[in-house]
Amino acid sequence: MNTILAIETATSSCSVALRVNGDVVLRNEVGNNIHSRVLLGMIESVLLEAGLTAQALDAVAVGQGPGSFTGLRIGVGVGQGLAFGANCPMIGVSSLDALALQASSDGPVLAGIDARMGEIYWCEYSKRGERLERVGGLRVTSPADVSASESKRPLSLVGNAWAAYSGQFANDIERYAEVLSAQISYPSAGALLRLAEAKYEQGIWFSASDFAPIYVRDDVAKKSSKPLPGRRP
Repeated sequence: MNTILAIETATSSCSVALRVNGDVVLRNEVGNNIHSRVLLGMIESVLLEAGLTAQALDAVAVGQGPGSFTGLRIGVGVGQGLAFGANCPMIGVSSLDALALQASSDGPVLAGIDARMGEIYWCEYSKRGERLERVGGLRVTSPADVSASESKRPLSLVGNAWAAYSGQFANDIERYAEVLSAQISYPSAGALLRLAEAKYEQGIWFSASDFAPIYVRDDVAKKSSKPLPGRRP
């Protein structure tokens, strides 16, 4: 089993996961602007529990977003620093993909993250066990512009956007929701790790110097010209 550390910082939830002897060691904390304060401690904690050093990592997986500009840059910067130190590749996983994988039911899934400014990041999926297929691309729109190709079928809604903008969705999104999963508000490093492990087996990874977040919102992407913290020039 390859040793992959997963980091997810795209939302108010900061989480880290590492598989040890078949079991996933997970650390998670939710709060505003906590990532710079708690992330390194979480990483040290899971490595200590696993009895490993950072140099033993085969890969570092990081949630690429979309999500919080600051959170993403902290997660990617720390991930790059670890990957450079361990001389290992990085694996990028969409934070919306990780969120969708957490849906408790198979079938159509809408994953949505509050993007603030009256908009949400969202994507539609078809889920079958551990397999996800995107139905369309990653988008940022107003709640009224969210749609589902199978909106008359039971939908699983995951993420914090549905509660944040309840009553503002068109196309019967909420009416046909089978599972409005308030308890699944944020993408987890545990789900991200499962997707990253599959990518590692397929050889889908990046060098640390080539890794970058996915912002989706154009005006945010334009702000990212400065080097990420921890990134080599």
